[in-house]
Amino acid sequence: MYELRKTDKDHVATPRYVVEDIYSLIDIESFKSLWFPFNHYDSLFKLRADELNLKYKATHIFDDVGNDFFTTEPPLNCDLMISNPPFSQQNEIIERSFQLIDEKKIKSFALLLPLSTLETEKRANIFEQYNNKLAILIFKKRIKFLGHSTSFNRGCCWVCYNIPALENKRIQWV
Repeated sequence: MYELRKTDKDHVATPRYVVEDIYSLIDIESFKSLWFPFNHYDSLFKLRADELNLKYKATHIFDDVGNDFFTTEPPLNCDLMISNPPFSQQNEIIERSFQLIDEKKIKSFALLLPLSTLETEKRANIFEQYNNKLAILIFKKRIKFLGHSTSFNRGCCWVCYNIPALENKRIQWV
């Protein structure tokens, strides 16, 4: 299944510098239990976490063991959910992320999303409900994503919720 699905346009690799930057900006080592819900096999999120000896659970929206972000439960006492989710499902992913916050199944999250995520009324209404702990990190340059069959550049931002290191930095350019 994975071999077939990894050619999907939503399956692209996040460049290492993007992972290293966010890990530094949010002080990743301050979190005790991480969940990478869209990063199972070839993820630099996972590779860098291994290098730092961080405790995490990695799953993917399409893997060979039946994990699915919309039905999979995060690890117990999950401090942080962080990932580069499929852009084509961003509405559902954002809604589920805040649902997990409301249900106290995760304490915080950081999602790498296209800048256009900030544009729509539907998403704006969701973000306004949670703006007391929301932080947006906007990339100064486009990110070059590498897919299995193509590459593309995209303007992106990190949408972060309840990240202590960003408490006084609600909007910033990185």
